[in-house]
Amino acid sequence: MTRARTMSLPAPDEALNDATHPPIALQRGIALGFLAMLPMFLAYEIAFTATGGTQHNTGEFVMSAPLAVFGEDATLVRRLVLAVCAIAAAWHCFHRELGLASRVARVVIEGFAAALVLGPLLLLLQRAFQLPEPRAIAGTVSAVPSLAQGTLHFAGAAYEEIVFRVGLQSLFYLLSVEVVLFFTESAFASRVFGEGFAIVGSSLVFAAAHLAAFTHVLGPGGEPFDPAIFAWRVLAGCLLGVLFRWRGPGVAAWAHGLFNLALFIGAGPDVFL
Repeated sequence: MTRARTMSLPAPDEALNDATHPPIALQRGIALGFLAMLPMFLAYEIAFTATGGTQHNTGEFVMSAPLAVFGEDATLVRRLVLAVCAIAAAWHCFHRELGLASRVARVVIEGFAAALVLGPLLLLLQRAFQLPEPRAIAGTVSAVPSLAQGTLHFAGAAYEEIVFRVGLQSLFYLLSVEVVLFFTESAFASRVFGEGFAIVGSSLVFAAAHLAAFTHVLGPGGEPFDPAIFAWRVLAGCLLGVLFRWRGPGVAAWAHGLFNLALFIGAGPDVFL
């Protein structure tokens, strides 16, 4: 028995495609978000070189794993891939909209704004769910932070957003929607369940990826399991997942990176509220 699926037409604001009122989908798109992340990728590669390539962000490690076949040239190939993706993203956005520089700037500004409210919102959620508040979120930071380490913490968020939000969250959403459609044939139910499952599921993986038990393949580092910090990271992943779906990957990456930087330089619960 075959099942017919109806495709809904795009909303009027999404159907517009002129220079004055570009589609909302373009502002949230992966191509524009990737262009907004370019300064973060560049900063990461500079800091990566400054540390002698001894420190890896988990997201960067996952993205670079397929390039291990190139041996010592893997880093160079990764940078070439980033350059090609940047050119493709710029070409895509250039032919889809005008005012590209201002739209990239808007993504960065929104990321700054989101970073300012991320900490207080996390604490409010912790208290709403009556969860213990973490006191040492950035526990792996050295006593004397270096500029290169701070840059890796900030810029590595771009790689994490590509892996955990653009990649994993999107994959979870697509799979869960198909499963629910198979059993219910309800497009609304499948979308609601898919969004919730994708955000929570990817956030659990995101939090687990910071644990030493999972990061030992990268070398020394990672965190021991702490229920309060793990819950904090799951909630942070959920908020970033919502931000990704609402405002796109670029905003989520900048908010994530700036929040990481705040934690790195010593911000904590007593600072956020």
